[in-house]
Amino acid sequence: MDEITYYETPVLNQPYLIAGFEGWPNAADVSTFSIQHLVDTLKTKKFASITMENFYQMSSNRPTAIIKDGRLIELHHPGNHFYYLKDKLDRDLILFSGIEPHLRWNVFADLFLDFATRFAVPRMFTLGGTYDYIPHTHPTVVSALFNHEDLREEVIEAGLNLTEYAGPISIHTFLLEAAKKRGLKAISLWGHAPQYLQARNIKVAYGVLKKLDELMKTGIDLSRLENASSYFNEQVNDLVNQDPKLQEVINKLEEAYQKSGRPIPFGKKEESKEDKVVYIQAFLKRQEDEEKKEN
Repeated sequence: MDEITYYETPVLNQPYLIAGFEGWPNAADVSTFSIQHLVDTLKTKKFASITMENFYQMSSNRPTAIIKDGRLIELHHPGNHFYYLKDKLDRDLILFSGIEPHLRWNVFADLFLDFATRFAVPRMFTLGGTYDYIPHTHPTVVSALFNHEDLREEVIEAGLNLTEYAGPISIHTFLLEAAKKRGLKAISLWGHAPQYLQARNIKVAYGVLKKLDELMKTGIDLSRLENASSYFNEQVNDLVNQDPKLQEVINKLEEAYQKSGRPIPFGKKEESKEDKVVYIQAFLKRQEDEEKKEN
């Protein structure tokens, strides 16, 4: 069985490849939501998929079903899909929306980069999200990891923080190292979401996509997402204003952030209780459900 299934083979002009993954690198849904936003708003077309069985423990990513009155209506399989956009921006694009593999990372990386070679991709970007001790009231922090020294100045000029990290890695870093060995330049962008706000963070996703567009210089229209980001921030501010204890926690975060100029851990563990995280998540989920009912 072929590990990539093609529905068509478009002719693309040196497209950039942008990838997002569910799983560990997807804090606050930044990775998956950012890619899905581009897929939807740019009206891209799905043209290829990576077979799931060889890279995943299916019990961890089970298919989902819709069953009504005892009858199976729909069965949805989790997937790894490639989409393309041609002749609509200053550069053609390939978008990848998938799941971080559980198995055979070397094989997955080779497969992924063989695909990039097939379409003469000159540059690859991965989009990720991470939780951090940072207040939502400050501008979104986006950090970058690059695999070639020539990219350093571009990253700095775009106002991105240079990643400082030591520890377990995601598939993003693994792909960047594999791409480096093949001579493919790649940048991994990471949006930093407030630790106390563990829900889909539209503001952080907007910040990541804005920096991505600055690096690619493709002229993607992000105005709709910018408006959604502002509305999201208003929701969070309204919630915080209703809760003096939560406001106190965020005030301490702001003080620590202003002194350091970067996200840092602060205070004692009890200052950021789990019930506050759950409360915010439940609040935002409730707002999302209400919006769906109105539509």
